[in-house]
Amino acid sequence: MPDLVDYLLVLPPGWARIPLDERASAASSAIVDRAVANAPADAQANVRRFVTARLREVVRGAQIVSGTDLYLPTELIHGAPVPLSIIVSAPQLAAGENSAADALLAFAARGGATAVEVGGRLAVRQAGDVPVVLTANGELQIPASRRISYAIVPPTGDRLLVVTGSMLRMDTPEADDLLDAVEQLFDAMALTIRFAPTAARAAVAGML
Repeated sequence: MPDLVDYLLVLPPGWARIPLDERASAASSAIVDRAVANAPADAQANVRRFVTARLREVVRGAQIVSGTDLYLPTELIHGAPVPLSIIVSAPQLAAGENSAADALLAFAARGGATAVEVGGRLAVRQAGDVPVVLTANGELQIPASRRISYAIVPPTGDRLLVVTGSMLRMDTPEADDLLDAVEQLFDAMALTIRFAPTAARAAVAGML
């Protein structure tokens, strides 16, 4: 588990946080229970299996990239899920990086990056599209997505705080418009990040 970076993130209604530590299992179970409760009675067993398996994959992937928190939508919007997940991480410094500022410069050098300010702190926003991944026999394995990351230099510590939103590209005629709307939602959420030296790391429920 990486060193923690104290931060505050404002969540819109219908979102949940999964701390990626010993509390992950209980937080995941609460999300599964909510999904099952909202499903028709004859589909609840299948919903529990599907959501449990999917959550396990997402949590494991977030932990692999030094994630400290995972944020997921838990409510439907106009009858459909919000195709967005958010990982907050505090990755270790790479070789040759002596500070969070060094890491920020390396992050910006990857391309597709713009300088921004988040919570009064220097940050870089990086965006890119991730192509679809197919299996050897041509079946869909991972759908296409857009990935946006904010790398922020916290006021204390020597690690970046990286907030990454992954947005699935839906196979619909309105795919581009939907993706743009979800991107705007993620940007609005990421820009609520605030730091406080003595703040308990938490997600503060509220309206954007």
